[in-house]
Amino acid sequence: MEKAIGVIGGVGPYAGLDLLKKVFDNTIATSDQEHVDLYLTSTPSIIGDRTRFLLEGGENPADGLYACFEKLARIGSSVVVIPCNTAHAPPIYDVLKEKVSRLHPDVQLLNMIVETCSTVSSMFPKGAKIGLLATKGTHSVGVYRQYFEQYPQLELLEPDALGQERVHQAIYDTSYGIKAVSPVSRKAFEVLLQESEHLIEQGVDAIILGCTELPLALHEGMLSCPLVDPTTVLARAALGAIALDKLR
Repeated sequence: MEKAIGVIGGVGPYAGLDLLKKVFDNTIATSDQEHVDLYLTSTPSIIGDRTRFLLEGGENPADGLYACFEKLARIGSSVVVIPCNTAHAPPIYDVLKEKVSRLHPDVQLLNMIVETCSTVSSMFPKGAKIGLLATKGTHSVGVYRQYFEQYPQLELLEPDALGQERVHQAIYDTSYGIKAVSPVSRKAFEVLLQESEHLIEQGVDAIILGCTELPLALHEGMLSCPLVDPTTVLARAALGAIALDKLR
């Protein structure tokens, strides 16, 4: 049986599609049959909002994430990924990881933040200032800050409280946020550009798009510094885990 990538989508739905496209874009293939096997679940109805859980408590989204993981494992996934930065906050991810390790030790669960920080470290082996745009949930529990501690040559810069709120609303606002409006609204796009420029003014060498909705709005070449897209990083890591010879 061929190895396959499993994707826990729906967090958000467009982010799952974005990851699929980036797997295909990074695959060396000259025919349909040369692409890797891939399974996607997109059942947002059973996965609670990650930021709300981190800020307000309630049912842990890890339960819904595990239900998706189990489906993907049963149909033959060799490696599973979650295209959602906030889902990797320890109060969520650690609960999921413990259950996965105990019940499905033969299926690999990749960590988006680990892969992203490793990639950034490779980009700047001599050190750099790295900006972060993310949800309030990701900022509040220091998801990236914890992993950056392993790379003392890297300094993480985050927007101030107002900037974090503006980025959060560009993602979540029901009238103009990326989760609610497709294609990306002009207002959300302009907010993200402005907050990116604020980070650049502080001297960052690159900016991590630390929410999987953000690459739907911001792309490489739009700013005067590189953009690190964790969705692309995760897609390449998943592809490399099952078919390194197909990695473009």
